[in-house]
Amino acid sequence: MRLLGKTGRMATMQRSIRFGLAAMLSVALIGTAGAANKSKLSTYDSGKPVVGLSCVQPLPTQAAVLVGGGTDVKAAFTWMIEQSRACADGAAPRAGNFVVVRAAGNPDYDRFIYKLGELASVRTIVVPTVDAANSPELDAYIQNASAIWLTGGDQGDYYTLWQGTRLARLIADQVAAHRVPIGGTSAGMMMMSEFNYLATPSTITSAEALANPYKPDATTIANDFWSTASAANPMRAPIAGLENTITDSHFFSRDRMGRLVTFLARIMAADAARYYSGDDVPVPVAQARAIGVDPETALLLQYSAGKRNAVSFTGRTITNPGTTGHAYVLQPTTAPACTSQTAFEAGCGSQPGEFNFARIDVIRSGDGGFIDFRSPNNSTGVSYYGIDVTKNVLTGNSGGYNGLY
Repeated sequence: MRLLGKTGRMATMQRSIRFGLAAMLSVALIGTAGAANKSKLSTYDSGKPVVGLSCVQPLPTQAAVLVGGGTDVKAAFTWMIEQSRACADGAAPRAGNFVVVRAAGNPDYDRFIYKLGELASVRTIVVPTVDAANSPELDAYIQNASAIWLTGGDQGDYYTLWQGTRLARLIADQVAAHRVPIGGTSAGMMMMSEFNYLATPSTITSAEALANPYKPDATTIANDFWSTASAANPMRAPIAGLENTITDSHFFSRDRMGRLVTFLARIMAADAARYYSGDDVPVPVAQARAIGVDPETALLLQYSAGKRNAVSFTGRTITNPGTTGHAYVLQPTTAPACTSQTAFEAGCGSQPGEFNFARIDVIRSGDGGFIDFRSPNNSTGVSYYGIDVTKNVLTGNSGGYNGLY
């Protein structure tokens, strides 16, 4: 066995130190490169993307999917693919591109969706920064999308990173001009309506929201995400039926009925401009709407305007097998007693800080339920009940789940 002398040991130590420093430097450089890459636009593909859409002409019907989070509803994606191929006048479709947009994460959706229908490709686009959301590369990706999906994540990030950017304008234009189906789950679903609860700087529970529905730092609502569409394609929501609407996901499992009621009151508020970004026009009673969706549940929406402006707006609820989920549609019949923070603090009820909101009609739709938004009495497979807020307490007569669900 060879023994190292003092000189040999020192040389070995020097080599070890040099090697260690080099390794540390290498790790640091790799980390820096990784961090840099995380700030850039990334794309992942399954299949081979094509130029053009599944249908040459704009689709005859606007379609949107609201999923309340949790395990993805496979049938909802199949439906979106079918809608993307339902060409006007019976024209033959071709395989198109299904585009998934997210602010962070991986391409897990690619192979999952690609197997569900006749598609040329599924492309995931990760858009983690404002700079990435303004990348010219996005033009070809979005303008050749036959269907678009917004993943779960953080709706506050989506708004902060994407609102007013090239990405938001491209998506809005694609949906408005070509009527390609669009959908979202969890945070992605929260961005699908005209009004969006952003959960910034923090989220809020039903109890907290009912205690003060006008608290600005906890109930941040915006309605200018979709208004970035070009002048040629003005829009306020992905489909016209979701205008004047606010949504909430993970609904029953996180007991969100109370906070959705307060969100509804907020978009009807007289001093709404003080509490959300966008225009300051309060939504009238007859037009205001809120939609909540449970996990593993999808609400499939279709909107069309026929001859003589005859409008059809319908929804069908589907769930994963073995899942008992619902979609809930809230329609006010009167304005909340307090329509501003000032009135709330002064006492528009019997005393300051009292919140009252009488008779909100609810349609609850389970698997297979059909909702006719224009003529609710034509809905099938649904149940109807009412909820009220009296002195900051929410009550209902649903017959189950404390009368609220």
